[in-house]
Amino acid sequence: MDVLHSDIRELWLIQSRDCTQEPLSLDEDRARFIRSVHAGHGAACRQYLAASAFCFRRAAQR
Repeated sequence: MDVLHSDIRELWLIQSRDCTQEPLSLDEDRARFIRSVHAGHGAACRQYLAASAFCFRRAAQR
């Protein structure tokens, strides 16, 4: 796995900081990143739920 450039990492952190909003325009890398950042937030975290659903859907399509 490639290491994210620090600018991209900071941008993704800022864009996904609000657990009450769903993330926009997910791709596989960004969904995995959001999942790892929000993993401990529980069932009310929409960032984690959306990213997990995206990853699950991608895995089911393979």
